[in-house]
Amino acid sequence: MFADMPPLLLAHLAAALLALPLGLYQVVAPQGTPGHALTGRIYVPAMLVCNLSALATFAPGSARTMAMLPFHILALVSLYSLGSGMLALRRWLRDRRPDDLKTHKIQMAYSWLGLLMAGVSQFLVNDRYGIAPDFEPIRFWSSFAVINLALYITGSWWIFSRLLKRQDPVR
Repeated sequence: MFADMPPLLLAHLAAALLALPLGLYQVVAPQGTPGHALTGRIYVPAMLVCNLSALATFAPGSARTMAMLPFHILALVSLYSLGSGMLALRRWLRDRRPDDLKTHKIQMAYSWLGLLMAGVSQFLVNDRYGIAPDFEPIRFWSSFAVINLALYITGSWWIFSRLLKRQDPVR
């Protein structure tokens, strides 16, 4: 399964596998703690490697990468979420405006949710992993859409009903 993967995809997979548990820790553990800050300093570069390596795999004219174009678009969305979350944190550290901290929480949680969505859908529907090797395009994309819609709805519910209502340690 991994022996025929190009080094760029291996780097992408390694970064994603590192960011996935780190991001989970970030959204479930107490925020604003030294552990949260340290984990974030590892999570953000891992996500940058993950997204940039995903974008670097795009090769116009290749049937395989053209089929993966939605994943490349989602990598751009993830970069936006990651960047806007970090900018909001910088503004919050400077001005201590509650809206900036809220934006940081939302954007960073969505960056992790996007990673989770990409990982789960890739694992379930990508022929490289042998889970669904014979999916024709309609079945592939409908499965992709249903899986991601369910994850997005569940994740969004959790972000707005749980994460934003949780009390953070006093800073």
